[in-house]
Amino acid sequence: MNRRKFLKTTSLAAAMLAAPGLARAAAEKTLRIGTITPASHFWTQTMDRVGTSLAEKSGGKFETQVFPSGQLGNEATMIQQIQSGGLDMGFLTVAEFSNRIDDMAALFTPYLVQNVSQASKLLTGPTATGMLDQYTKLGMKGLGFGLGGMRHLISREPGLTSADLAGRKYRITPFAPLRDFYELMNVAPTPVPLPGLFDALANGQVDGADIDLELAWKLKLYDQAPNLTITSQMMFPVVAVVSGRYWAALSNEEKQMLSQSVSEQIDWLFAQYIEYEPKWLGDLKGTGINVVDAAPGFFGDTIPEWKAIWEPKAPSIAALQAEANALTQ
Repeated sequence: MNRRKFLKTTSLAAAMLAAPGLARAAAEKTLRIGTITPASHFWTQTMDRVGTSLAEKSGGKFETQVFPSGQLGNEATMIQQIQSGGLDMGFLTVAEFSNRIDDMAALFTPYLVQNVSQASKLLTGPTATGMLDQYTKLGMKGLGFGLGGMRHLISREPGLTSADLAGRKYRITPFAPLRDFYELMNVAPTPVPLPGLFDALANGQVDGADIDLELAWKLKLYDQAPNLTITSQMMFPVVAVVSGRYWAALSNEEKQMLSQSVSEQIDWLFAQYIEYEPKWLGDLKGTGINVVDAAPGFFGDTIPEWKAIWEPKAPSIAALQAEANALTQ
């Protein structure tokens, strides 16, 4: 069974109903996009919208196929497919790319921004935009950074300071900057696939998780981890990348259409997180779980120790910090 999802514009679908052969002939180019998120997730919706926008801008010349939920493999596998030209485009976590390009760790600098609104401005600012050029090292064209919300802590047992977390096992996305962050607190960073996180909390495989509000709410993690510490210690960016081979085969007009479509829909993505983060927090509070706010001091010496490790490896930290500081003035 073909599991691929075909995305077409309303006009193109109407044309197909009227004249199927003509509609198929109109789509001269196929853009195959891979994501790890399910169809309902904002990241996947963003790529659906890119396909719709691109078809509209090109008059139906492009047909987009979006493969959600890791249908084509995990992110490491999809990166290899994009490098080989087997996959045209990905909307993938910057976390996975930081395992290949050290400077991407700069986007995970603790307390670089305070909220998703500031994050959206920083990720479209000059330093972040310039960092997209580094994807050429991997045989890709970087088109833009998006966002997956701010990171917080959810746990089975409460913790008033980072010292309370010592010896606990916390689920993390497995990438070096985040692993270092937790190891500096003597926390055992434990990779667990998101679909298994609820059960991992229930059976004590992990004591807590580094998580965003969207997943804390949608995965109902509060049922097994009734302690939420609002830390906002990091943003969690995503990046749109295109295979270098695919990009090179496009005309200048087509490149402009694709770039513009991605930029416009990433703006839509930012708007969703700005709108929904307060709603998800309200929903979580409504469950009656213990929700506390934590200032940067919660992490003690972890932040300067993390910077001592990563500032030499990720030179963009300084420029990003300067831009971020200007956002709060």
